[in-house]
Formats: sequence, structure tokens, C-alpha cells
Amino acid sequence: MRSVCLVILSVLFCARAFSGTVEGLTCHQRWPWDGKVEIEYALNSSAPEAVFDVKFYGKVGEGENFTLTGLEGDGASGIVLGAGRKRTIWDASGMFPDARLSGVKVALAARDVTSAAEYLILDLDDYTFSYASSTNQATVSEGSDSKISEIWFRRIEPAIYYMGSFSNDWSYFNPDFSSKRTETRHEVSITKGFYIGIFELTEAQFARIDSGTASASCLPKTRLSYGNIRGTVAGATWPTKTDRRVDPDSFLGRLRAKAGNSVIIDVPTEGQWELSCRSKGDGTFLGDMCWNNGSPYDSADGVTDNNLDKVAWYQGNSGGVSHEVGLKEPNFMGLYDMHGNVWEWCIDWHDNYYGLTSSQLAGLTIDPVGRKPAPNIRNVRRCGSYSNTPVECRSARRNQASANTTYADYGTRLVLLHP
Repeated sequence: MRSVCLVILSVLFCARAFSGTVEGLTCHQRWPWDGKVEIEYALNSSAPEAVFDVKFYGKVGEGENFTLTGLEGDGASGIVLGAGRKRTIWDASGMFPDARLSGVKVALAARDVTSAAEYLILDLDDYTFSYASSTNQATVSEGSDSKISEIWFRRIEPAIYYMGSFSNDWSYFNPDFSSKRTETRHEVSITKGFYIGIFELTEAQFARIDSGTASASCLPKTRLSYGNIRGTVAGATWPTKTDRRVDPDSFLGRLRAKAGNSVIIDVPTEGQWELSCRSKGDGTFLGDMCWNNGSPYDSADGVTDNNLDKVAWYQGNSGGVSHEVGLKEPNFMGLYDMHGNVWEWCIDWHDNYYGLTSSQLAGLTIDPVGRKPAPNIRNVRRCGSYSNTPVECRSARRNQASANTTYADYGTRLVLLHP
């Protein structure tokens, strides 16, 4: 039996460079010894929802520094969301399978990169994160890595805004239109910032995550059911503000395991989705992003719309098929295809009144998650698709389907959440 004996001495090699960011670094071997070392520490920031770039180093005696591998938990992917106490596990036996060592020193370098991290980028080759302050043409060009081997997430700040429709919105022109009773306008507060994918999940990204298969397809991944994405056991439970469990064998279960289980990746709530879609204003499409003097729509026939045509693939211009993500213009937040192309699942259970009572609808709703109706459990999907008319692709448009439903125009968009 191989024996590894480690004496861990916790030191901060970079204390001067990162003074005040890291405190209370401690390390200890697990007992009985299983080759793993628990590293605990605190990260400090003045930002309410901080982002830290972290790196773990080791050193034996007076030798050279080396980067720790075999990490699990906080910071294993290179990024930590949120300040406070953190815990990382280092599988030391993976780096030193045969050696008997003493005097191993562990160091943690952490930078608060909140102000520069408008975007977080997940590399699907090694499942590490990096950050960027902006995108460029190469990021969003046809066939770019950001649609194949990376996922780019855009930060959305906390906000108070109005979900739902004005009484004169397009859906109300037809008194029989079913959305009229499901789009009650109400004020919502999203109290925590989050990151949302700038693109709908592509076939290439899904293949790499789900099975490790190489693909170059930048079409949105379709025929995804809610159960495929989150699972049919833990992932099918009634979501709450704190319960984000998914099944280990679901798509998100596999993704979280690869990215580190302390990284919470999910589908958005309706509140998060509509805030991201609107980005500014109350207009029919993309908040107030309209090109004809602010009119909420620009359609003479209800089949084509000059405003929507600039930002979406829908019935009027799609040719009846989905298209590569990111080829239309983005909204003010730099998010693409927030209207049309494919329907996007949200985490909420569908309810005609967003899971709220009349009194709650009349007041300010905090971080809503739609309630679970009975007896027919159905989940929310948003944004319309390539096969829908403009009225189906509005910011406020809500639809629903059972958790096991799959269609050629059902896809998703991912969010990255602070703990």
C-alpha cells in the first residue's frame, strides 16, 4: 500500500500583493488519511456580489512553486462567486502518488475582479472560468469558439422592473388571446445579480458537456425537455429561492460535476429571464429597443414586424427552421435571440398569475418563483420560436408545457448564480 505523509504549513506567498483579500487560510489532512487536504479561507470584498480570480500553489521546502491540481469545491474552476468563508479540497495523492513528503506549503492568491467581470467564460475543454470586461466581433462572429467550446455569461445587475403587459400591449388587441389573463403587469425586485448566457445553448456546447463529443454546430440545441435538463427526481421538485437541486444524471447534473459542484448553473427563473430580455424599458420587444420612434410594434399584418426582424428569427423570416445563435442584433445587455429562434425553459412552475395572490400582484414581489399548481404540473417556457408570429415572441409572452415535452423548437439558456 502506498503511503503519503504530508505536513501542511499554511502560508500566504502573495500576502503583500493581495493584502486584505484573503484571511484565515488553514489546511489540514483528512483523518483517516485518504490523500486529500482540506483548505479553508475567507475572501473579503466591498462588493455585495463579488467575483474572485483564485489560484492555489504549493511548494516543497525551498523548491519552486507549483500549481495545485486535483481540486474540488470553491475555486476549483478558477473563479469564486461571493465573499465569505470558503472550502476547497486538494487531492494531494494525485500529485504525489509515491512520495513521502514533509514541509509542504500551500498558498492562495486571490484577486477581486468584480468590476472587470462583466462576462464570465466557461471553457468546455478543461471546465475552468475566466473573465472579460467586454465582447468583441470575434466573440460573436459566425462559428466562434464562444458558441462551440466556451459558454459566455453576461452579468445582470439587481433591479426593480415591471413584468407582464400593459393593457394596450399587442396581445390585448385580440380579446380572445389566451395570454391576456396570464400577463398581469406587476412590479418585481430581483435582489441578487446573476450571469446569463449571451446565447441559447448550442448543439456543440451540449455535445461537449453531455457526452464529450466534438461538434461544430452553432444551431440551438433543441428537443430538450425540462426533465432532460434538470432531471425527473430532485430536479423535478418544486423550485424555491434556495433549492436548486438537480439529478446527477441530468444535463445540468453532468455540467455541475464537471465545473465543480459549488458552481451553480441552472435555467433562469421567469423573473430573471424577463429582466434579461427587457434590459431597458417596457416595450413589446427588447424593452424599449425599437426603430420607429418608440412604437411597441411595427407590423401591418401581424405576421411580419420590422422591429422584431432585426433581433429575431420568427415565422416572418426564418424559413421554418432554427438558425445559428447570435446572428441577429443583441439587446442592450448584449444578449442574443431573446426573441424567437427557440423557446427557452425557465425553472418556474406555470401559474396564470405567476404563483402570486392578488395582494402580492398589487405590491412589490421579491425574487419570485412560480408556485407548483395541482394537479397538472407544467413548466414555463419563454421567448417564442422560429415558427411563431410576432405576438408570440413578445417580452411578456408566457407559455407552458409538461416537464417531459420535447419539440423541435424547445431549447434553453443557462444562468450562473451566486450562492
